[in-house]
Amino acid sequence: MAAIARRLTIVIAATFAPLAFITVVSPAAGNAAECGAGTVFDPPTNSCVAAALPPPPPPPPPPPPWNGDPTPGFSVGVCAPIPFVSLCTGI
Repeated sequence: MAAIARRLTIVIAATFAPLAFITVVSPAAGNAAECGAGTVFDPPTNSCVAAALPPPPPPPPPPPPWNGDPTPGFSVGVCAPIPFVSLCTGI
């Protein structure tokens, strides 16, 4: 009977050991410094400092060269209603 009690004690201790570890370690992570928006934690000074600004976005690409068309991206097509003959022109 003593062997069963000893095994049961070992099983219970092995079950609760990870829970005890989490209980001891979690307050350390929960008490970590929380910095606000735009700040980062600086370990040497143990305080929050302003974060570096992100680099500016690249400039937009230059517009395509003008080809003389007064209506870029838009054209008008005219087709003459002559049967059996395709007579179309674009403006």
